[in-house]
Amino acid sequence: MNQRETQLKPVLKKEKTRLLLLDKAAQMFSQHGYQSTSLKDISAKAGMKAGSLYYHFSSKEALMIEVLDKSMQLISDTVAEEIEKLDDGFTFEQGLHAYILGHLTAILRYSDYTTTTIRNDGQIPDAVNKAVRLKREHYEQQWRKLMIQGKEEGAIRADLDSSILRLMVLGTSNWSTVWYKPGKHSIEELARDYTSVFLRGCR
Repeated sequence: MNQRETQLKPVLKKEKTRLLLLDKAAQMFSQHGYQSTSLKDISAKAGMKAGSLYYHFSSKEALMIEVLDKSMQLISDTVAEEIEKLDDGFTFEQGLHAYILGHLTAILRYSDYTTTTIRNDGQIPDAVNKAVRLKREHYEQQWRKLMIQGKEEGAIRADLDSSILRLMVLGTSNWSTVWYKPGKHSIEELARDYTSVFLRGCR
């Protein structure tokens, strides 16, 4: 084994353990909630002693912050990937479909992380909320800009509160995790139908 391999191996092992803890924490937080999940539970799920977890995370709050940060990053990155597929000057309808598709893909593909965000909203300590607020606000701001575009194009009625539409779209998409089962409908089909209903109703 050369010197470079010797230097890299401990770093990679530490990162692998850290990612394992994040995955198990997301799984526990999504299934049982923040208040009902202890660090001892997470350590056991990861096959570790409880004290070993503190080598990677100083507290349950610190662990939750990283889980929520990763959740928002996964959603934001997946939406960005869909937007990048569009031509410059895309229409509101094209943008709405891309945003919904990206959001749905993220919450269904990374359900432990994204369900943690949804399930624990309003239940986590203020310090955790403050720590993750910036990334969440940045993501929501992208949706606000899209709604402004919809107003400017006339795709959204002038008398309709676009903030209500935004919350309705996100709420509907988020709770798809409760009932969605792969096989009957693809995520692409779901995003297409959501876009159609939000823009044109059920007629």
